[in-house]
Amino acid sequence: MKRRLTRGLGTLAGLLAIAVVVFVTAVRHKPFTVPEADRGPASLRAPADGGLSLRYLGVSGYEVSDGTTVVLLDPTPTRPAPLTLLTGTLAPDEALGTKECPRADVILVNHTHYDHALDVPAIAKRTGALVVGSQSTVNLARSRGIPEEKTRVVKAGDRLTVGGFTIEVRRSRHTKIAGMSEPMSGLVPIDAGKLWFWQYSLDETLFYRLEANGTSIWFHPTSTWAEGELSGASAGTLIVGVTGEPQTVEKARGLLTAAKPRLVLPTHYDNFFQPWEKGLALMPGLDLPAARAAFEAVDAGISWAVLDQGERIALPPDGT
Repeated sequence: MKRRLTRGLGTLAGLLAIAVVVFVTAVRHKPFTVPEADRGPASLRAPADGGLSLRYLGVSGYEVSDGTTVVLLDPTPTRPAPLTLLTGTLAPDEALGTKECPRADVILVNHTHYDHALDVPAIAKRTGALVVGSQSTVNLARSRGIPEEKTRVVKAGDRLTVGGFTIEVRRSRHTKIAGMSEPMSGLVPIDAGKLWFWQYSLDETLFYRLEANGTSIWFHPTSTWAEGELSGASAGTLIVGVTGEPQTVEKARGLLTAAKPRLVLPTHYDNFFQPWEKGLALMPGLDLPAARAAFEAVDAGISWAVLDQGERIALPPDGT
């Protein structure tokens, strides 16, 4: 019996070792240069004349500013290496966070998985930003020393104003992982200590409509879609996730019909298993051309732009 148990444990250890090797190999860094055809209209890189400034922070992270107020969306400059994920708890790279996210008035979080929320408490503590998201997101911030008055739990239908921005909250769902709906779900405790990657627990998946300077954005970083999610409010720009569930013509039609954007910015294509300093790489297996084709099949006149890490663009006021 003892020999059989030892043999079984040895087999399990061997299988785990193989799984780790396969995972590390699958997510290795493969440099990606954005094709010129995917960079979008030249006007995005022209000097801003009103509207909003938007900068890509990798994964699904953005800095949005009207020139006065700075909104951060899922700021995630820290990307733990694969072996770090598998061998220990996670910590933000605060020096990198300071460099890439020097200012913030409010931080909006889609959900509390580490690739969306790991850096949020450290950035909020340094900048004094208000942290907005689900209960799990707020608990994570509170557990890292962010005072209660600098947090706000929101739910679908809520509206808030920060500086010149009006913000509307909606609810979506996380993409399935390995067939599991709402993967790594749960609630981060308000007294959480150091956390492994799976302990950054998902309770709700939220998305946001932002408007300032006559310019509107739907921030919808999941690749899912459900009837009615965006109904009742259009936006000049749609930021939409492309990793996870494939973007289909049906989804694209639903998103475009409801949001009525002129510009689509795909997001969450950046390989977050690789450090920021290595540069842009795509998530394994991602087919960006297929995602673009799905949206253009619905509206051939839509503008599509893929941003490089750290790239800043100018979003003009709606209707211009």
